[in-house]
Amino acid sequence: MLIPRIGEKIEIANHIIPHIPTNISTYVNVFGGMSGIFFSLDFSKYKNVNFIYNDQNILNYILFKKLTDSEFINIVKNTKVNKEIYKKCFKDILIEKDEYKISLYWLIILCCSSTYQMDKPSWIGDSEFELFKLKHTAYLYHLNRIDKIHNLNYEEIIKIYDTKDTFFYISPPYWSKKNKYINHSFTKDDKIKLANILNNIKGKFILSCYNFDDVEKLYNNCTISSIMTSIGSELLIKNYE
Repeated sequence: MLIPRIGEKIEIANHIIPHIPTNISTYVNVFGGMSGIFFSLDFSKYKNVNFIYNDQNILNYILFKKLTDSEFINIVKNTKVNKEIYKKCFKDILIEKDEYKISLYWLIILCCSSTYQMDKPSWIGDSEFELFKLKHTAYLYHLNRIDKIHNLNYEEIIKIYDTKDTFFYISPPYWSKKNKYINHSFTKDDKIKLANILNNIKGKFILSCYNFDDVEKLYNNCTISSIMTSIGSELLIKNYE
């Protein structure tokens, strides 16, 4: 995993990836996050596939735009973080205008915070930030496979890319765990709206989410399975065999 974040599916990637079809033209990460599943793919199976990253969270969007920017990576490698710098990042990130600084602040927050409490400073040290400097080169091939990066809501991105040859990987924020996010925007109502959209698309999808009331009713034409993770039972919902 290049960058740690709550909700990433890296620990269950081996359960998800075998279900992802290879006979596709486009792979869309609808709620991009830190893209644990994308980074776990065997790209030799997806040689002619366009990879699309999308996140409505502006901080994730700006950071991913900068992850292949050598100037930004040089800034990261020349930055040494301590607790005071970390606190300043938390204070300044939502008022900063410069995208290089926003990306640096967000990367520091992601790497140096407790993944279980992202809505306020929760300093755990700089080890993950220092590891990022070492891991980035190894992940650069993966990052360069991303063809487009968007900052759209889930409805817009699905509408733009929906074809019979498109695969959507969908891992929305856990709506009941708002204290684990910054800029959380996925609600109970969105769960219903998303289901209505997914039940009428041309393409294929896998949805990863917590169990919730009426899930079988909302996705009555889909295959639903369950996987146990370190933070609870996770559902995999897909609209194909």
